[in-house]
Amino acid sequence: MRLHRFYIKEQIEKGKDIRINNDELLHQWMKVFRLKASDRVIVFNGNGMEYEGYFKILAKKEAVLIFDKENLVKNIPKVELHVFQSIIKKDNFELIAQKCTEIGVSAFHPIISERSEKKDLNIERLNKIVTEASEQSGRGSVPEVFIPLKLEDSIKDFSGDLFTLDFDGKSFSSIKTKEGEKIGLLLGPEGGWSDKEREFLKEKGIKSVSLGSQVLRAETASIVVSALILIG
Repeated sequence: MRLHRFYIKEQIEKGKDIRINNDELLHQWMKVFRLKASDRVIVFNGNGMEYEGYFKILAKKEAVLIFDKENLVKNIPKVELHVFQSIIKKDNFELIAQKCTEIGVSAFHPIISERSEKKDLNIERLNKIVTEASEQSGRGSVPEVFIPLKLEDSIKDFSGDLFTLDFDGKSFSSIKTKEGEKIGLLLGPEGGWSDKEREFLKEKGIKSVSLGSQVLRAETASIVVSALILIG
């Protein structure tokens, strides 16, 4: 039977006890998954390893885990992809966070664009979504979710290459990535970037790429492009 997999923040060392006092995790283990003492699980904490072990104690106030196996996480994206997504409807943005996490996106940067239907997001809920998607997909780290910022502020300190999706851009195949490279993908809201935003992107020298004449919804575009970069 496949073991349940969980993200924890604690430092882990094979053969040593780990005490967990996180109420949310304890509730999840006992009430949602109906786990009990002696049951085995897999955990990871973002250090590139995953650890298999068992509950020495699993109670309402505290769990004690001991790990007897460790493995290098093999599910490592070939590039560090940051998705700069304009804020769209809540359910659709959450879909982007979930599916792009499964694909291997490293971080999400919500953008408050001129055509954004909303100006804020529930960051706590998004962090929960990307954590659960990381647990499910077998990846070794949880993507970072940044606070919403305006376009110019969002990219101000980004150190990698930036691309934006636009009908007038070059063919998507023009994006050439190297293993380990850090890149950012800028995606507009429903209806696309405003003329002012497109001019700003042009002034910054950010390359425009296109998937062709097919009109995709914002959430579809994010998922498709992320998959093409990280998997395709």
